Amino acid sequence: MPAYTLSDLLTADRSWRINFVNSLIGPKNLHVLITRTDQGVLNAAIFNSGIHVGSSPPYVGFLLRPTTVPRHTYWNLRQYPYATFNLVSESFYSKAHATHQKFSPAESELEHLEIPLRWESGQLLPYIEGSPVVGLLRLVEEHFITVNHTRLLLFAIEKVQVEQEPDKDGFLRLDTLGAVAGSGCDAYWKLSFLERLPLSRSTSS
Repeated sequence: MPAYTLSDLLTADRSWRINFVNSLIGPKNLHVLITRTDQGVLNAAIFNSGIHVGSSPPYVGFLLRPTTVPRHTYWNLRQYPYATFNLVSESFYSKAHATHQKFSPAESELEHLEIPLRWESGQLLPYIEGSPVVGLLRLVEEHFITVNHTRLLLFAIEKVQVEQEPDKDGFLRLDTLGAVAGSGCDAYWKLSFLERLPLSRSTSS
């Protein structure tokens, strides 16, 4: 079994190290976050770092790479602290992947890539047409991570829409919704459900 020490990783070829470490945790759900500038220009960015933070009230988080280079999502959120999240599905994952490309702040990825949008009355941010799970998020906190200058952005969930009804206990079968998972920056996976196992929840704190 191959084994790698910290020294091995740090002295390895940079491209090899990035691919290896990025794929180490494995596939994760993918989301496109849509934000807007104060002039109304829409920005779209793909994330594979979404995490569940809490349910009562509901919060989610996304990890943002260092802002030592322009991060339009972060700039936009500082001006208008809302975003829509759009679960990536098989129907548009290649276009979602293309949001990795570099665009100027005055240019919208959504227009350039011809990603179809769905607007709701009274809402300043759209959803991606065809995304099976979408929602409106409000930025509530950010936490600077000193070891590598990344930021954990925490959002309150203001609204969620799902393409089909969840199970009676609220569980979402993302595999039946065509959700796509990703690892690294360029690998995409289909989800395959195994089973749900019994869960014992303690009533004590």
